[in-house]
Amino acid sequence: MTLNVLLQELLQPLTQYDLVKELQSYSDVCEALSTVELAVGFLAMTGGEPNMQLGVYLKDVLQMTDHMATHVFKALSRCSLKHCVALWQLLSSLKSETMLRLKRDPFVGISKEYKQPLQEEHKRLLTSFFTKSSADAFLLEMHEFLLLVLKSPKATDTYRPDWRLKHTVVSYMERKDLDVPPEVEEFFPKEILLSEYTSTWNFSVNLRQKRSQS
Repeated sequence: MTLNVLLQELLQPLTQYDLVKELQSYSDVCEALSTVELAVGFLAMTGGEPNMQLGVYLKDVLQMTDHMATHVFKALSRCSLKHCVALWQLLSSLKSETMLRLKRDPFVGISKEYKQPLQEEHKRLLTSFFTKSSADAFLLEMHEFLLLVLKSPKATDTYRPDWRLKHTVVSYMERKDLDVPPEVEEFFPKEILLSEYTSTWNFSVNLRQKRSQS
């Protein structure tokens, strides 16, 4: 997702943490995500002041807060318009993570060629990697690439399932002028293929959740 009319910035880690903490239920996450998507749609057409608080924009410009849950509005008000794309990225990933916890498939529209089971050796390599790093930013980029690129019906024409996952996502990040975390460059298993994409993301998210609960 892009928003060229506004200079966009990443969310601070503490803001991300607070948002995840405040939006606990699936319905909360869905409401927040649909609200941000609507705001991004308007901003793409009309532009806006990057430093304006998102809550002010929703209330005074879009006038859409009457039917919003108060705690969802409060959570989104932590951010400014310059955070909308990063907010969409976080919330869309959070929605998929919540669906996983509810034993639902968040990737129904993805080609089965990217949904092959993760090899046992690759599970071992990923487990080892996540003892060294949380790789939160990389997992967000993985999820975004999945939704914006691999969900296309013709994705397999461009991104062959036998390509290496790490190289593909790193290249995607570099095209966005993002810094690739050094621990990803050094330790993320290069053996994993795009054919294992969804199972890699699912396994990684589950590992991270278990680690945060321990």
